[in-house]
Parts: sequence; C-alpha cells; structure tokens
Amino acid sequence: MTSTSISTHPPATAQNGAPEFAAESVSLGYGGRDIVKDLSFEIPAGRVTAIIGPNGCGKSTLLRGFSRMLRPRTGRIRLGERDVARFGSREFARTVGLLPQHPVAPDGITVADLVSRGRYPYRGMFSRSSRDDDAAVAWALEATHTVELTQTPVAELSGGQRQRVWVAMALAQETEVLLLDEPTTYLDLAHQVDLLDLLVRLNRSRGTTMVLVLHELNLAARCADHLVAMKDGRIACSGDPREVLTRENLSAVFGLDASVLDSELAAGPVVVPSPRRDEA
Repeated sequence: MTSTSISTHPPATAQNGAPEFAAESVSLGYGGRDIVKDLSFEIPAGRVTAIIGPNGCGKSTLLRGFSRMLRPRTGRIRLGERDVARFGSREFARTVGLLPQHPVAPDGITVADLVSRGRYPYRGMFSRSSRDDDAAVAWALEATHTVELTQTPVAELSGGQRQRVWVAMALAQETEVLLLDEPTTYLDLAHQVDLLDLLVRLNRSRGTTMVLVLHELNLAARCADHLVAMKDGRIACSGDPREVLTRENLSAVFGLDASVLDSELAAGPVVVPSPRRDEA
C-alpha cells in the first residue's frame, strides 16, 4: 500500500503554537465509582502522545474528560490557560477534534455526508459549504483512502472501512488538537501502520497535537514522541518510549514478562513477550 501525502490540501488552518492540554488533580468516573483518580499531567503541545495501559485502567475515560464528554468530579482540565468548560461549543470544536471509541452514524447517511459533518464548527446552521469546507473534506477522504466510498451508505461498509471514514471526519475538522480513542480498531496491520504514519505526518507538517489511546505497544512506540502508561486510574509512568517501555515497567503495569529490544530499523523500542512456558 502506498502512503498518501498530506500536502494534497494546503493546511490553511495550520497552527505553529498549539495550546497545551493539562489535567490538574482530575477525578473522573461513572455512578458512584471513580475511574480516573486525582490525576495531574500535561500533554506536550504539538507532539504525538500515546496513552497505553491494561483494559479498564481509565484510558478512554481520561480521553472523554479531555473532550468534555465527561465532566471532572474534582479538579479541572485546562487548554492553554483556560478551563475547557469555559469554551463555547463551536470554539472548542474548532480547536479539539475527537474520534470516540464507538462512534455511531445516523441511519442512511453516506460517507460524503458523514465526513462533511467534520466541517460543522465552521458553518452556520443553514449555510452552504464553502470552498475551504469542500477542500478539507476532499483532502480527508484522499488521505484515508476512502474517495471511492463517498456515495456508499456508512451502514454498508466493513469495520475497517468504517473506521477510516470516521478518521476522515476527524481530519476534516482541521483542529489544533486531535484526540483518537483506539483509531486502529478493525484495521489490518498494513492499514494500521498507514493510518498512524498519516497522523505523524500531519503532526510534523501542521504541529497538530495528537493524543491516541492504543493497545499495540510496538505501534505506540513507533508513532509516539511521548508515552503515558496508566494503571488503576493513575499515571504509572510517562516520557520517551525508551523510558516507558522497559522490562520493569511492562511487568509493573501490564503484568507482562517481556524483553525490550532497541531496534534501529524500528527507530525505537520493540516489545517481545517471553515464550510461554508450558507446565508439566
């Protein structure tokens, strides 16, 4: 598969100084239970951050807090110098884009219509799409290899096709910060690599701050400048992938016995689980 250059649509909304995202003593949860507990950390502006950790540790809950889908029980989430709660809806949507873990498309909607919804923050309720809107949608479709699907109902797509279309909608939004919760779900390995490489190129060319929840540790190490490892609703460790993906940290965070190789070919650490030992 050939990678798609992101220069097809010039980044008219490119930003050189993306605002810093930070959680300050934040607790998040559902019902009577806290999932994220008194957490404070900063997301490096203009870089690619991957959040990793075992199932149920709070990765998606944290992303929901950053996207304003979940209000903190304590503390605050800050974008630049402002509490995210103080942004207007359209202003926030022009700054922060989100691909949730389980997005739902309206019945009967086509791919072209769904991706064009990424331009909602830039249009009035009854206004027609502008030349910039059309260019952003065309670029996002091309970048995600979904141009040929434009008139297809979303309900008729395979899981992998549907995921790429949702990513296209998030890209069409052209925000300074992009939050993606398991964006490689349903994609085969080649498409996973292609998509993550696209996001890295977008980061490098526009300075877009990327925050991705990922399960595949080697892909996280391959694409991210900064790793955040979570366990039991807290930050277990964070930093450069080489600092985070150590044998000791993998054991403490995941309960995983693995070797970590530093590969020049992979341009970063490679996690190799130890062979299974069958007991007699």
